[in-house]
Amino acid sequence: MSKPPFAWTPFPAALCKLAESPRYAHNTWSWVDISGKTFFTSPQTQAEKQQAPHAFELPDEIGCVLPSQQAGVYIGLGRQGMWHIDCGNKPSVKHLQAAPFDSNTHRFNDGRADALGRIWVSTLVDARQPASANLYCIEKGQATLKLSGLIVGNGLAFSPDDRWLYLSDTRHKCVWRFEFDVNTGTLGARHLLKQYSIGVERPDGACCTSDGSYWVAIYEGHRIDRFAADGTLAESIEVPLARPTMPAFGGPDLSTLLLTSAAPDSTQLNMPGFETVSVISCKTPFSGLPEALAQH
Repeated sequence: MSKPPFAWTPFPAALCKLAESPRYAHNTWSWVDISGKTFFTSPQTQAEKQQAPHAFELPDEIGCVLPSQQAGVYIGLGRQGMWHIDCGNKPSVKHLQAAPFDSNTHRFNDGRADALGRIWVSTLVDARQPASANLYCIEKGQATLKLSGLIVGNGLAFSPDDRWLYLSDTRHKCVWRFEFDVNTGTLGARHLLKQYSIGVERPDGACCTSDGSYWVAIYEGHRIDRFAADGTLAESIEVPLARPTMPAFGGPDLSTLLLTSAAPDSTQLNMPGFETVSVISCKTPFSGLPEALAQH
């Protein structure tokens, strides 16, 4: 595993039950605590001063939150569907549309906007069986089914040239990439990058960098796996958190790596000095991609 130059430090944030969906847009970091039903934002200047992030209560188990073209306004995707989250002077959360699935058994889990602002989002099955979760594309309020047969859809990211859509399934323990046409929103052939099979480790959330690398958090694996642009596993990067959930790049030069995680327990412990930490960051020699902004 790689250690230097990845010198991790705790990010100024309270311990979350299930921290997920880190983003950097409009000079602000953000992430969500799914189980705690709380959304956090931390402007760059605030983070530099190590001040606590702003916290917003949510009415739903929102799996991912996407920045929009308007600073301070986000799109949340959860069990009950799509939400409009305004973190401005008068914070508000408004339900936009119902979920295209049975909310008693499924919820939205992981998503990202593509270069044209369309929202791509996967679902998960609460019972983790059968494989009835899906991948949807939401455009102008219309959700279109793009892929079925998932259990816990995750790891959604786009290559910098928009030729590939990456996707993982945490319960199937697979990482794939699909040939992708950004102009039509069409998925092409599916390619398996890795089938995980050792112990309890499994792929979770992910992002891409400007060199074409795909970075995926390995839940209960104490690491991030980085796949090169050709789809081969380039390196495994050790992290001090047992249950990393998703990486994101940001900061003024997009070289700061932020990583969220689920809370540890007696069977999966964080490393010393990070026992009660859910969000960590470090400077890297890599450059991330500007976050695509969701349209709605």
